[in-house]
Amino acid sequence: MVLGECRQMSSSHSGNDTLSLQGMSEDVNSSIKTFFCPNETYNDMATLFFNPQESAILQLFHQDGTFSPVTLSLFFLLYFLLSCWTYGISVPSGLFVPSLLCGAAFGRLVANLLKSYIGLDHIYSGTFALIGAAAFLGGVVRMTISLTVILIESTNEITYGLPIMITLMVAKWTGDFFNKGIYDIHVNLRGVPLLEWETEVEMDKLRASDIMEPNLTYVYPHTRIQSLVSILRTTVHHAFPVVTENRGNEREFMKGNQLISNNIKFKKSSILTRAGEQRKRSQSMKSYPSSELRNMCDEHIATEEPPEKEDLLQQMLERRYTPYPNLYPDQSPSEEWTMEERFRPLTFHGLILRSQLVTLLVRGVCYSESQSSASQPRLSHAEMSEDYPRYPDIHDLDLTLLNPRMIVDVTPYMNPSPFAVSPNTHVSQVFNLFRTMGLRHLPVVNAVGEIVGIITRHNLTHEFLQARLRQHYQSI
Repeated sequence: MVLGECRQMSSSHSGNDTLSLQGMSEDVNSSIKTFFCPNETYNDMATLFFNPQESAILQLFHQDGTFSPVTLSLFFLLYFLLSCWTYGISVPSGLFVPSLLCGAAFGRLVANLLKSYIGLDHIYSGTFALIGAAAFLGGVVRMTISLTVILIESTNEITYGLPIMITLMVAKWTGDFFNKGIYDIHVNLRGVPLLEWETEVEMDKLRASDIMEPNLTYVYPHTRIQSLVSILRTTVHHAFPVVTENRGNEREFMKGNQLISNNIKFKKSSILTRAGEQRKRSQSMKSYPSSELRNMCDEHIATEEPPEKEDLLQQMLERRYTPYPNLYPDQSPSEEWTMEERFRPLTFHGLILRSQLVTLLVRGVCYSESQSSASQPRLSHAEMSEDYPRYPDIHDLDLTLLNPRMIVDVTPYMNPSPFAVSPNTHVSQVFNLFRTMGLRHLPVVNAVGEIVGIITRHNLTHEFLQARLRQHYQSI
């Protein structure tokens, strides 16, 4: 503190001291640091550096005495560098108050220079400190109305509302001319998929099929523990579609394999349920279910479809999207398979979260292949959400006690009716669903109930949509 100067304390307020309040001088003088200075004097550098940040702001806003240009310059430079350093290393040291201190010190420095070199002795340095703090913080965080209210409350002077608001608007416009705010930059650096308020008008040229992720990672209604552990440890997805494959020779695959048999039986029961619902709607809406649902229902209910509607159904089937291939557990692809066998459509049944799968593994919810799925233990909602919001990480779990050949039935815990869209849905509608419903995953399902892709928040960021829009223009 050898660079600090001993300055005389002010016992009264000048006429221009509109920021000072009744009793404010006592609060200001109580935090003054003498630091080996004589009586009735204070050390200006010690007063700024040896006080808490709140007291330092109070001194810069309301202190009648002056601070030397050397003190203000050193204080501004040191606090600015420390603020950049601590924010960059992710230490929770805050950015709001250090920015106020830097701006207040710089504003007061400008006031001192005007007094010294131009001779404007009638100006009050606290006003410059307030405007400097507003300009500096507004340029960093790009806040306007909320920051105006905060600064007015900190000074208890409503008369400075308009100058502060004008200062913040100019600071925001100037900063936006060069780059984004520091919080927006940090969001981009961390890769957080923060959505904008709305999409651009030209984004309506894109459909859900243009932005979805077709390479799916999914689970079956009945899956072995080794498959679930492998999926959870090799991916970072927070939700997985629950699907079953559509095969022409399902009866042959069902023989001698309880796992495949359970999956196929679940698919048939689900299809029969949906077929019954669609038949009820078709009676009133003059519509017809998909070919798969109709064939499954025809095995149990003998009905005849009007021949003139076959062309319409065939057109619906030709517009189906084909997802990436995947196989039932315990099977490997054969070189003799045709392309149709390799790329089988997947019937969508629901979504299950990563946290739910981890909870099922931790609690040992499974059954052996020699037993039925009814023997699997059932967990209540309270037991499933007991570890909320910090669910265990799959990499930290010791699963050696679990038999990897055991089977997990995920159907009681999945969401059987999540929000879903068709491949032809406009991007603006998809965006509104995410914004209004707070979604993180949105399956894309075609007209026959087959999942063809999934959309997440990463697929709706501005950068991702711009890249897909450029690809769309190049393909035209």
